[in-house]
Amino acid sequence: MKNEITPGDVIRLEGLDLPPGARFHYIQNGDIRLRVMVVPSARADARGSVILQPGRTEFIEKYFETVEDFVRRGFAVLVVDPRGQGLSSRLLDDPMKSYVRDYEDYCDDLVLAVHVFKSDLPRPHIVMGHSMGGTIVLQTILSGGLNPAACLLTAPMLELQDLDSAFMKAFVKCVTWAGMKRNNLPFQAQRSGLPVPFRANKLTSDPNRYQLWATYFENHKRLRVGAPTFGWLNASLKSMKFVTENARHLNIPTLIIACGADPIVKPVSNHDFAEKSGAEIVNIAGALHEICLERDEYRDQFLASFDAFLETNAL
Repeated sequence: MKNEITPGDVIRLEGLDLPPGARFHYIQNGDIRLRVMVVPSARADARGSVILQPGRTEFIEKYFETVEDFVRRGFAVLVVDPRGQGLSSRLLDDPMKSYVRDYEDYCDDLVLAVHVFKSDLPRPHIVMGHSMGGTIVLQTILSGGLNPAACLLTAPMLELQDLDSAFMKAFVKCVTWAGMKRNNLPFQAQRSGLPVPFRANKLTSDPNRYQLWATYFENHKRLRVGAPTFGWLNASLKSMKFVTENARHLNIPTLIIACGADPIVKPVSNHDFAEKSGAEIVNIAGALHEICLERDEYRDQFLASFDAFLETNAL
């Protein structure tokens, strides 16, 4: 069920090393091929495992720096390229289109990856999700697919800044039901999958980390993902609704990192969810959407909050 991959299926940038001991595999979920990276702990007596679910358009290599942060803390790490992006199977004839049938598919992929690599993932398990990945993680846990020891969410996608009206939500549903689910949303900056100029980006205030991220897309066409489709957005609305309506059932220690200047996900939605679920929340004032790509002054706050969370919960 798991196969080692060829060197060409690991995207390397000059001067950037793989996390020590990293192994890449492909696993199969029906007709969907998923790319997975597993990295062992830096300690012989591993502290546990971090299972990382990326967000929309993201890919494994983007998290190398963060993976090494976790490995140095004594954790093994697993990261999956979500279906439809990275080097996992694309879902439509146009590989640039960002689409998913239902978030249940993302959840099934995550559960499968954890099962296939369970012998490489010492417990306790901490499941981490960023943005869309946070929604996937929450749906997976709340629907009973995974039962980790703890949950870490960075800017979880619980409400989008430009989709906060009932009219817009109804419009997306109507367009999807009218057979346009595979059509791209109009007026999107990343239709080509190429990064926007740094000054126009909504992800990070760190020019060096932004350029590193952008270089992957500029140099490796296979990684590119364009604008979301109406189908992806409709599936996202459905998942966000499920997650927020079931917040009170989240009964594991959870840390939410809200980015105070996030122009993509509404920070207030993170605070509302934390209040309903009893999760711990840390607001990092000034940080944009991608805390793992942010300047050290913000990123260090995230890691310090994670360390304190681990200590508080004896993880």
